[in-house]
Amino acid sequence: MKNITVIADSRDSQAEAFRKMGGNELYKIILKRNYKIPKSYIQWRELAALISLNAPLFNHPKCDLAQRFAAHRMALWVVKDAPIYCLDSQLLQQFQQTDIGDENLIFRDLISQIPLYSMMLLLPSKSIMSPDGGYVDFLNIHCSDIRHPEWSQGEKYGISPHFLKHEHDISFHFGCIDTKATLWFSGWGVNEDDGVIHQKPISYGSAKVNTKDNSFVRELRSLTMQCLMFLTFERSGNDDVTFKETINSTGFRPSKEPKEKCLYPRWLRDSEKHQTRHIGENTSHASPTPHWRRGHWRRAAVGKGRLHRRWNWIKPTFVTGSLE
Repeated sequence: MKNITVIADSRDSQAEAFRKMGGNELYKIILKRNYKIPKSYIQWRELAALISLNAPLFNHPKCDLAQRFAAHRMALWVVKDAPIYCLDSQLLQQFQQTDIGDENLIFRDLISQIPLYSMMLLLPSKSIMSPDGGYVDFLNIHCSDIRHPEWSQGEKYGISPHFLKHEHDISFHFGCIDTKATLWFSGWGVNEDDGVIHQKPISYGSAKVNTKDNSFVRELRSLTMQCLMFLTFERSGNDDVTFKETINSTGFRPSKEPKEKCLYPRWLRDSEKHQTRHIGENTSHASPTPHWRRGHWRRAAVGKGRLHRRWNWIKPTFVTGSLE
């Protein structure tokens, strides 16, 4: 497949220039999936352009390791026809107010139950800012298992990502391109016998990584973990986006869904309404200012003989000092 190189000062201008050049064969193919996405998220034309521009670069000799790894995972999402999830803004806020806890213990259980190994996670626009001032509005997430090389290789649409051998039993990766066109890519390895997370403090890219960058990557890693945990252990609210949720809230509203074939992402959201706790002024627990009471994940023994383990999410609560 022919590669197109576009140099631009932002991600939007990069994608626009790519489209004006006619895109490439991959873009013309995957654009036909015609995803209808809620307006507060990155739209399919731009996302398809970014994927098509970057996915074929996994073998490009002039790209650094971060670019090639991120491209490889994007290519896998394409050839596997993997799903798109839209992370609800309320659930995102709740995740940000939840402590991840013992990561090793969590992944000891997660790796044996994870329901999917490739996904595109769309984040609400302007909800997460990177250290360079750009916004992250999507994460490409992939799980690779040495026992299942078929998860991480394939051939379709003119691209053929091959299996990349890795040091640990299972590897999790996430990558994105923020609105300033900065590529972020990271991951970690897990061995099934001990469930210990391994992450080397190195940069796969050519740019130097500072303290702020490391902290930001850790934030994305926590978000990735919690999304996978939510899908694995909570399994609520995984309904498809509806046509009405993809149209503008003001102005002209088409009354009927378009006749042309289209796809819809899945929602990643909590089916329960967010609860705000009001504490009376006369109680000893009165709070002088509204604040979040942070959530956490708790592990419990379940099933026959209580031999199995299940993680339950103790959700964060927004506490106010007002009277009930």
